Amino acid sequence: MAKRKIIRIDEDKCNGCGECIPNCPEGALKVIDGKARLISDLFCDGLGACIGHCPLGAIDIEEREAGPYDEKKVMENIVKGGENVIIEHLRHLKSHGEEVLLKEAIDFLKKNDIEVPDYEEGHGSLPHGGACPGANVMRFNRKGAVKKRQRRRRDRNLSSDNGPYR
Repeated sequence: MAKRKIIRIDEDKCNGCGECIPNCPEGALKVIDGKARLISDLFCDGLGACIGHCPLGAIDIEEREAGPYDEKKVMENIVKGGENVIIEHLRHLKSHGEEVLLKEAIDFLKKNDIEVPDYEEGHGSLPHGGACPGANVMRFNRKGAVKKRQRRRRDRNLSSDNGPYR
């Protein structure tokens, strides 16, 4: 075994709420005996998609001796969850610049005659856009918000019985 980054769960802080579970695209976490548990070092990529979803801050990343991350084993687990889970995982790898692992994941799908879904941002059916929310690019545009508010007012005024003036 070699040292690598992997998540650590503080059992004293964890209340077993499970908020971290759906945000781990690799399927490395499960709630067992009322606590979130890392079920296998092989599944944890150490990128921390689960961290920001823990309301109690019970998850962090540490560097320790751990079995190597195994993309093939992760994909065997991922495909069981269906297309949206596959898309989320591929987006997760891409958003973190893990091109080698992304290629391994796509090769696994092709080798097992599983269609490679469209996982590029803006495509697919994930409502939140996929990827780790902290890795998403956010643009705050005050002008855009003002214009949107003006359009809503205009539309509301045009649809009212009172005509365009109130």
